[in-house]
Amino acid sequence: MNGWRLSGLSLAFGVLLLLVGCTGTDVLIREVGASGRADYGTLGDGSRLGAAAANLLANRMLQEEFERAPDEVLRRLEQTYRREKNPELLAALADLAQSIGRKTEDPDRAASARLSTLLYCYEYLTEVDRPREEPYCPQRLLIMRHYNLALTELFAYLSERDLALHSSFQLTSLTGCQVRFLEPELELPLPSEDVEALLLCADYRPCNLTHVSYRFGLGVPLICKLRDGVRMRGQKIFSGQSLPATLIIRFERDPSSPGRFTARLAGYGTLDREEVALNGQMEHVPLELDFSTPIAYMTRKPPLFGYLAYMLNPSATKEMQGLYLMQPYDPDRIPVVFVHGLMSNARTWVQMVNTLQNDPVIRRHYQFWGFSYSSGNPVLFSAYMLRRELDLAVERNTRPGEPSHLQDMVVVGHSMGGLLTRALVTTSDQENLERVFGVKLEELEMELDEEERRKLDEILLFSARPYISRVVFIAVPHRGAELATSWIGRFGAALIELPHQLIQTSRAVLEAAARRRDATAEQQLRVATGIDNLNPGDDTLTLLNALPWKSGMPYHSIIGNREKERTPGGSDGIVPYSSSHLDGAASELVVKSGHGVQQQPSAILELRRILLEHLRSLGRDTSSCQETPAASEVSRP
Repeated sequence: MNGWRLSGLSLAFGVLLLLVGCTGTDVLIREVGASGRADYGTLGDGSRLGAAAANLLANRMLQEEFERAPDEVLRRLEQTYRREKNPELLAALADLAQSIGRKTEDPDRAASARLSTLLYCYEYLTEVDRPREEPYCPQRLLIMRHYNLALTELFAYLSERDLALHSSFQLTSLTGCQVRFLEPELELPLPSEDVEALLLCADYRPCNLTHVSYRFGLGVPLICKLRDGVRMRGQKIFSGQSLPATLIIRFERDPSSPGRFTARLAGYGTLDREEVALNGQMEHVPLELDFSTPIAYMTRKPPLFGYLAYMLNPSATKEMQGLYLMQPYDPDRIPVVFVHGLMSNARTWVQMVNTLQNDPVIRRHYQFWGFSYSSGNPVLFSAYMLRRELDLAVERNTRPGEPSHLQDMVVVGHSMGGLLTRALVTTSDQENLERVFGVKLEELEMELDEEERRKLDEILLFSARPYISRVVFIAVPHRGAELATSWIGRFGAALIELPHQLIQTSRAVLEAAARRRDATAEQQLRVATGIDNLNPGDDTLTLLNALPWKSGMPYHSIIGNREKERTPGGSDGIVPYSSSHLDGAASELVVKSGHGVQQQPSAILELRRILLEHLRSLGRDTSSCQETPAASEVSRP
């Protein structure tokens, strides 16, 4: 038996290959370390001395002396700057100090050089820069780049010595300035005890992303890695969850001693903050933002169970199932809940979330949640779990006197996840259930014990959730998929090990229904799996398609067609257009794609359009966003 099971599992990988469209291409991350830091970001990597600094050395005939005694040249030029207060000279000093740090192999001397660079850059930005008079000054951009490069390397140096988040230590610049570091100022999304580490985005490169969510500004983007087991308002977070942050450094001169300074590192969560005040002229400085690297970092470890195991063994993977927050709960933001498809998990949404987070309007008005479940379970059981988790989240986050946008929630379902989503916005009644079972519900319940009746009612009797105001269906088999009836689909369904308690309850219901219908119990004993529910003739699909929609709620369709875009018809390779199409949809867009439609740029842009439309319908300000093309008119077959 065990040998048959192993061979069956091997063959099931054929199912995986055919259904892999539900997972798409995983976003990954590659660690580049110190050697790759210099080419992170924009405006060059700082590997060559700039033209202004090179001209300065040439005009003053200091090239050879700079090679022999760079610190002495730096000191003399610094004294010249104190007399002349020439911004170009200060910018050249920053460039020269950066060059010294880059060339030395002594880490302590390199740290002193980076500190010198930062002191020059900070003085330029806060004392001599004139952003109002010269809003497009290229020198300012180069200073910001030197600041970012130097702070990146200084933070790495301090982190290696366990000093980055400590205070009361001192460093010395190349020209002898004494800098005492104060306690860091951290405005992160969660308390510092929930943060396991702050890592440099520059040390990593995302792979397989179709869009890089990045903006140049001041500071060093960080990966704020959270501790496993942390909960945000009682909700789960993903294992290895990380959030974006940006680090800056501020200096203050000691008025009693010109050569002494204090320094303070400051870190800010960039989902909530995009600019910072330094002092002087720089009142509102845009922070450098990187949303792609932190979200890709979450995918660095494979899930505890692979996609196939997650589907085949719901009981063993039950700890992975549930509602997850992808960022701290914010009552001022509207939840967008993503529900994945067959043989997948919430990682399939990384591509979409990464792109959406790049839009400042989406970022300001929305927060992203994900629901994870074993797609081996029956669809209505998974829908019951989703319903229960969302009800609990709404109850937990509804607080007297606190504003909330929970009632504006948007749910996005891909493939099988769209069937779960449909059960959230429809209402079942006894009449529809009796048509499915072929027996009156009260008669059926007479055959069951109290616990079985309770579970039956929880799963089969449900109403449209009042807090959901819009849904989006992506490649959803509303009328089933022929693959479920193929031998591979039937074989995959046979391998699924449903939870013992679910099997017991389901068998009791099926046996009772069989007795009432004068059928033999043996004919009714097989409990349907999630794959079975995708059969075009399945009772679950019949039931869902018969239930009335929530009144007045808009729903949208994004559908795949492997051959043509914006052309109704065809198939995404798993689900045909005839199954995905919905009459009455507020919009429908056909994307040229296989079944992994949710990862296609055109589908992501369409969801962005829908989310902006949702904001406008609620009277929210979307003035800073650029319009995307509207979806095609809904086609009628």
